[in-house]
Amino acid sequence: MFYLIMKWIHVLSAITALGANITYPFLLRAAGSDPQAKRFALRSIARLEIVANIGYGVLLVTGFAMLFIGGIPISTPWVASAIAVYVIVGFLAGSRYTPALRKQIRLAESAGPASPEYLAAEERTQRLGIIILLLVVVIEFLMTVKPALWG
Repeated sequence: MFYLIMKWIHVLSAITALGANITYPFLLRAAGSDPQAKRFALRSIARLEIVANIGYGVLLVTGFAMLFIGGIPISTPWVASAIAVYVIVGFLAGSRYTPALRKQIRLAESAGPASPEYLAAEERTQRLGIIILLLVVVIEFLMTVKPALWG
């Protein structure tokens, strides 16, 4: 029963984290070119990022709990691959995406969302966000499908 509760929390955390991340481009698109709306969207994204990061943290804890309870070795190829991608996502998010988002917010507040500096920052953040989102989808695939070709 404890395993099933961990699994439920794990899935709920994945929905929360990935769901929050998927909203970012929609919020920015909805803001359009209105400077006030753009600033509001960016501040909302920064707040949603906290929710997403908590979800990713809970995913890690519940994932390891399920491995332990279920007797699944960490060396199982789909598990090891997903953990490796998770580490890459964590590195990119912490060292690149979060600082880029903060810079984008600062530029929206100071130079304005129409400035060349802001537009360059927005492009950089969007590129990083897409890469991270695709990597998270790869993790979700590995965790759900558990590819048979890997064992």
